[in-house]
Amino acid sequence: MRLPLAVYTLGLAITVVQAAAAAEATFTEMDLFLGGHDNVNIYRIPSLIVAPSGTILALIEAREGDDGDPTDLAVKRSLYATPQPPRMLNGYPRVFGYGVNWEPMRTVLPGKGAAIMNPCPVLDASTGRIWLPCYEVHGGLKEHIQDPYKGRFLLTYSDDEGVTWAPPRDLTADLARFIAGPGVGVQLRSGRLLVPGYWAPAANVPSRSCVVYSDDHGQSWRRGSQVSGNTDESQAVELSDGTVMLNCRSNRGKGCRYVARSRDGGETWFEESDEPSLPEPVCQASILRISPPAAEGAKPWLVFVNPTQGRTNLMVRVSTDDGKTWSAGRTIQSGPAAYTGMALLKDGTLGVLYETGKVHPYEKVAFARFDRQWLTGK
Repeated sequence: MRLPLAVYTLGLAITVVQAAAAAEATFTEMDLFLGGHDNVNIYRIPSLIVAPSGTILALIEAREGDDGDPTDLAVKRSLYATPQPPRMLNGYPRVFGYGVNWEPMRTVLPGKGAAIMNPCPVLDASTGRIWLPCYEVHGGLKEHIQDPYKGRFLLTYSDDEGVTWAPPRDLTADLARFIAGPGVGVQLRSGRLLVPGYWAPAANVPSRSCVVYSDDHGQSWRRGSQVSGNTDESQAVELSDGTVMLNCRSNRGKGCRYVARSRDGGETWFEESDEPSLPEPVCQASILRISPPAAEGAKPWLVFVNPTQGRTNLMVRVSTDDGKTWSAGRTIQSGPAAYTGMALLKDGTLGVLYETGKVHPYEKVAFARFDRQWLTGK
């Protein structure tokens, strides 16, 4: 049985669906960014990353209007690293705990009339630094059809888990026409930092998915080769044998994701193919590698989340064989849903930050948490 609880966090009414007993699978959800709040018209393009202490960073585009309109890059940070006892406030239960309570939103990079877009953070576990690539465009341009020479690839970082951020570096000269993510980057077992995204050869020309990478802890970056073509927003994951798998939004008209693999850390690609077991409506998606309990076997799981029927029906799927096969999936949101961010949280649950709403998927951004028992339905 699951019980709805009215929760009041930072003055904002939210809803949490919570397991009634510890033995049951756990699934909770709450609204984290609401359009029209905090002087922001629309929140879009969520990204989720966990800092070394366990603090969750929910990054977001805070837009004045549509794609290309003035946009700040903003973040909310989670409070509490451990569960807290519930308390009553004015006759209502007020829940405190990890992933439930959040600091007020703060600006990472102000647009100042421009649009700061496509957050794609990556954690360097050896230094604790969170690198944050993003893209800046002016004059209402949209990044996927813009003149590729009028945008700027920016890189900032935080050494205090998202409290403050360094002035951004402009890496456009080195990484011209590369657009990050959106989503999250990954650090390979070799220590290489890898930021997935796509490369636009010219205005109104089909883009290609690719990655940029750093072997010196983010001081310098290079771009790898592109996949075959007509793909864009991508996410990367390292497989059991060290192969990098790039999972791409496809504009090829096949109704499914496009996948490529690399044996050299994202520099070149092989085994490119459509992935019919991962249907998609031409939308961004998230993929993550996690380690299951020992009883489930040694191989890590891959977890994948995206909308499957138009920009509705947000589903999460599991692969236990390095992406060769995928589960039928479980539904996170049956209604409108679009872009996502996903992370493995400190307590072992999974967090998904996703665009959603009642009429269309851009009314708000919600945060769902669930355990592996809920994920597998066992």
